[in-house]
Amino acid sequence: MRHHTLIVCSDPRIEPDLLTQAVGDAFERAPRDAIKVVRVMIPAVLPATLPISAWPPRLADRLNRLREAAERAAASLRTPCRVEIVPCRSVPALLGAVFPVDSLVLVGSAGWGVRRAARGVAPDLVILPRRRTARRRQVAPAASPKALTE
Repeated sequence: MRHHTLIVCSDPRIEPDLLTQAVGDAFERAPRDAIKVVRVMIPAVLPATLPISAWPPRLADRLNRLREAAERAAASLRTPCRVEIVPCRSVPALLGAVFPVDSLVLVGSAGWGVRRAARGVAPDLVILPRRRTARRRQVAPAASPKALTE
């Protein structure tokens, strides 16, 4: 029996260690006696005004960092895992084009459209939200008071 798990990064701004954690958890979630097959898809979402193969350099750097982190995590587990960057117009469109799997892991923020498209892909859905770092608001320095002259 095979257990297919699909991991999709729904947000390219996630930290690579969150994707690494998702790959490690995917192997633990599968039944022990099953042959575990994991596929990681990192969508390169491009607007309709750009050709599907035209990736801006900043986006390509971000996606390559995610791909390298997922490949390192998969190599350490010694189980077949395919990692790929997939050009698409939207994450829901990508999810609508994949074959059904046993479990789906969405890494990053997953809006209503993404969750709706994910329901048709797998009966077991896990969402790992992006960790938000606590930002302290920088208070602007007060201007020095000036005397009012009449």
